[in-house]
Amino acid sequence: MATRLVTCYVAVCDLCGNTTHDEGFTPHYDSPDEAIEYAVDSGFNERSGWTLTPTGVLVCDQVKDTAHEDAHAAAGKRMSGCAMSVTFPRD
Repeated sequence: MATRLVTCYVAVCDLCGNTTHDEGFTPHYDSPDEAIEYAVDSGFNERSGWTLTPTGVLVCDQVKDTAHEDAHAAAGKRMSGCAMSVTFPRD
């Protein structure tokens, strides 16, 4: 049986270590930038809750605790139970 080593990147929550999304899978990418871009995509989908804070902390939306909520708020995002209700501050 032939095998080969494949190197890939996944987004990891800096607070809890989470790597999965609502569907329970972990997307793999060719670069760190692609993995982070996917996680923080602001489209209306299950990924819209991940936040990259101004200080470079990547925070998932799967865990609902004070640390996660504070990190989202520090980045100017208010989370609700629905990704369609993510609110960003106005400039």
